[in-house]
Amino acid sequence: MAEPVPSYAASPPKQLGGALCIDFVNTVTWRGDPAEPGERLLSYEELVYWAGHARILTLPEVRRLVTEGERHPRAARSVLDQALKLREALARLFLASDRAIPTEDLDLLNEMLAAAPQRAKLGVQASRYAWVERRPASLLERPLHSVLWNAADLLASGQAWRVRRCQDARCGWLFLDSSQHHRRRWCSMDECGNRAKARRHYERRQAPGHGLRASVRGRRQRVPISRAAPGG
Repeated sequence: MAEPVPSYAASPPKQLGGALCIDFVNTVTWRGDPAEPGERLLSYEELVYWAGHARILTLPEVRRLVTEGERHPRAARSVLDQALKLREALARLFLASDRAIPTEDLDLLNEMLAAAPQRAKLGVQASRYAWVERRPASLLERPLHSVLWNAADLLASGQAWRVRRCQDARCGWLFLDSSQHHRRRWCSMDECGNRAKARRHYERRQAPGHGLRASVRGRRQRVPISRAAPGG
């Protein structure tokens, strides 16, 4: 039975990717479990809520776009479909090797970049610098523009090789490895890392002979060591 998926309105996303576009890719609960991925972007409203938490949108903009989506449900659904296609294309692009770049995914990214507004100047939004769009675009597509720009910047930066996949097989989240030696294994040591440690501990305890070995070690620790008497 699939696990219930909370709304971003009540449960903020975990931003562990190290880049906006990677956090967008991680909008599934279990990227490594195709049977039960735990989709978080179940509606256009969820996309808007995510963008609000990611500081793409201000709170008034979130409210405005939720209302706009309710007024234009078909257009909102079309934007959501675009968002899901973009998310999966980015996941494949970030994990692709230099010799196997998925050209269809790159074409999709370029098409969406061409349709997005140009970045005209820097402004301040939510107490930090952000790009200001040159011309008004489709209001409903606003949550995707910053994701597109950020993804293009990362792919063109020469740093995309630092994108890793969490080694928890079911998790499969992506992250930008900024560790000193580039050996980070988990999206979150507190969650996936500790879960792996607990799993290894359980498997060791269940291994054949584990109880016998523990018992032998215990007896050895309890046996007193006798010393021969001088001249004996």
